[in-house]
Amino acid sequence: MVFAMSPSYLFKIVTVGGAAVGKTSIILRYTTGKFREYYSPTLGADFAIKTMELNGNRVKLQIWDLGSQDFLGGVRAGFYPGSKGVLFMYDVTSRESFEELTKWKKEVDSHLKGYERLIVANKTDLKDERVVSKAEGKKIAERFGGAYLEASVKLNENVDDSFSEMAKMVLDAR
Repeated sequence: MVFAMSPSYLFKIVTVGGAAVGKTSIILRYTTGKFREYYSPTLGADFAIKTMELNGNRVKLQIWDLGSQDFLGGVRAGFYPGSKGVLFMYDVTSRESFEELTKWKKEVDSHLKGYERLIVANKTDLKDERVVSKAEGKKIAERFGGAYLEASVKLNENVDDSFSEMAKMVLDAR
């Protein structure tokens, strides 16, 4: 018996956003299932790999975690080329992290053309501290020409969906 091999794809994805919005945490939760309670800034860049089945295809995601400090702008520049998708992340309890998304999009656009965009609003479990509405999040996603998802990395809500949605967008755009 001969089995047809499904096509395999490798997609490079980068995550960007302000400090402490949950970029490292979402990658860690997605790739290992673990949640880290403490904040430790990413200095430079780090990456993780995870493979999934999607529409009969084997899709391997190479997910880059880019440090958010201003002085790392030059370092980040070298990690954008080849990326097929960008996960823009903000913290729903931080208006500043939401407002910084425009600056992040400008930076990404200066290094990358023709990429898929997903805006992820994190920390939705902190309902009483929320300052950025779902409507505002959807509006910026529309402005960016991307999709929008709300997540709680802590509660593991929409973590897998964030990456499967991104993979699906990239696969569909090919």
